Amino acid sequence: MGYSCPVHLHRVEALSDSTFAVALTLLIFDVRVERPRVNGVSHDLWFNEWPHYVGYLVSFVVIGMIWMNHHAVFRMLRRIDHAGMVLNLALLGLVVFIPFPTQTLATYLAAYPQRGDLVTSFYGLMLAACTLMLAVLWHHLERRPDLLRSGDDPTTLRHLTRRLYVTPLLYLAAAALSLLDHWVGVVLYAAIACGYLLHTGTRAFPSEADESTPDAGVGGVDPVEAVPAPTSPPTPA
Repeated sequence: MGYSCPVHLHRVEALSDSTFAVALTLLIFDVRVERPRVNGVSHDLWFNEWPHYVGYLVSFVVIGMIWMNHHAVFRMLRRIDHAGMVLNLALLGLVVFIPFPTQTLATYLAAYPQRGDLVTSFYGLMLAACTLMLAVLWHHLERRPDLLRSGDDPTTLRHLTRRLYVTPLLYLAAAALSLLDHWVGVVLYAAIACGYLLHTGTRAFPSEADESTPDAGVGGVDPVEAVPAPTSPPTPA
């Protein structure tokens, strides 16, 4: 017999948002002066550390893009199953790992720029893995209509599916191009994420008031399983 129990979406979303926040926070710990000098402070701040600034900005934008796509996925759900939780945990494990390839990329671009092609490609493969895992999560969820909110526009679902499936391919292509020129790869990584962040064609996400309707499945509770409110007996004539 398979394991099954009702899962509250708010708990899954809370863990996910916390993990994204940790990943974003870890990025700033790599922006530091390794060997401070009494003379040459301006040189250290503006010339020696610029690869770390670039790595921080690019990764912050990319993680922000993944978080927004993750948010869009969960706004389509009324509840989540066990397999969905496992896939979500795998995604979170990859997201919180992003600061490591970011630090590696910045370190090599600062100290050994001639080897920047390999580390930039490794960084791109990591981003492709994250976005691919999010696409796998959505692929599993969309095949379970009982997990999705009813009443969502099919066009919106198709748009979300296309965006999630295309993004890993774009990062794989950028990782391949970075082997030719690592700066091309860095620019493409940032451009892919910025292209989504600046896109204004997506629908507005439902507000908390909208989610209070029975079909919204607040907290992942199936409206069919919800306990009806007690009614008072009719007043005798």
